[in-house]
Amino acid sequence: MRLRENVGRVPRGLVALSIAIAIAIAIPFSASASPAAMSPMTCTTPTVLVHDLASSQREWDGWLDEVGGQCAFAFTYGESAVSVQLQSVMQQVGLGQVAGLARIEDSAVEFGAFVDSVRQRTGAERVQVLAHGAGGLVAQHWIAHSGSQSVETLVTVGPLWNGTDIAGLGTLAAFNRSIGIYDELAALEKPLLDPACAACGQIVADSGYMFDAARGGWTTPGVRYVNVISLFDGLMTDPLSAAVPGSDNRILQSLDGSDRTNHLQLMQNPLVRQVVLDSLSAG
Repeated sequence: MRLRENVGRVPRGLVALSIAIAIAIAIPFSASASPAAMSPMTCTTPTVLVHDLASSQREWDGWLDEVGGQCAFAFTYGESAVSVQLQSVMQQVGLGQVAGLARIEDSAVEFGAFVDSVRQRTGAERVQVLAHGAGGLVAQHWIAHSGSQSVETLVTVGPLWNGTDIAGLGTLAAFNRSIGIYDELAALEKPLLDPACAACGQIVADSGYMFDAARGGWTTPGVRYVNVISLFDGLMTDPLSAAVPGSDNRILQSLDGSDRTNHLQLMQNPLVRQVVLDSLSAG
């Protein structure tokens, strides 16, 4: 069938990987010191910071002291075979590590292990989590499946609860699903895309991952959720679709009607930082 040969196969994977590299290039890189040392300490409610797709813990440079100082912990998750190969190249041109590309399920395991290590090191029963973009999906996957007792609050900046339609990939996925060929095409592209960026395909609106995860809902009882949303995000589908029920949804433009911050600018926006700090302290 010609449609099966030409719709959403290799081009979709190549576009998704290109998006990941573009995100990595757009995120400023800082060569500042690593997060707080992993020595024992006492924290009532430590904060775990989870970076976006195609980024690393360096995304949080400049945030750690304000968020919690010695009780704030960032880490890098989700390296893929390609991200490891790209690491030396990216450093040579002054860019940071490209991670967060592995399957969301695998990254969630890494996140859970890190949360457990933070709890053990600080003596805290629960943590609060600050995530950017796809990092929220990673955190929520672990919370929904096994970690709800360990997380008090999840604050997500630029949440992707309904995925992205960038480059029309979500629309294409929905079309393929409507005519019954999505699963077949996804199986064909999986061995091509997964070694490079499995998460790139998963964050697409109406992908297999988003379709299945949405059926379970995006909130888990006992956990407080805060979504920090820009109407000009540009990466997520209709931004207001990420204002899921059961969450405290903070719309930047409701606070500043002139704000035009997009997804890649969120971490550098003083208003975002103010809203995040207020949300964490409120927890």
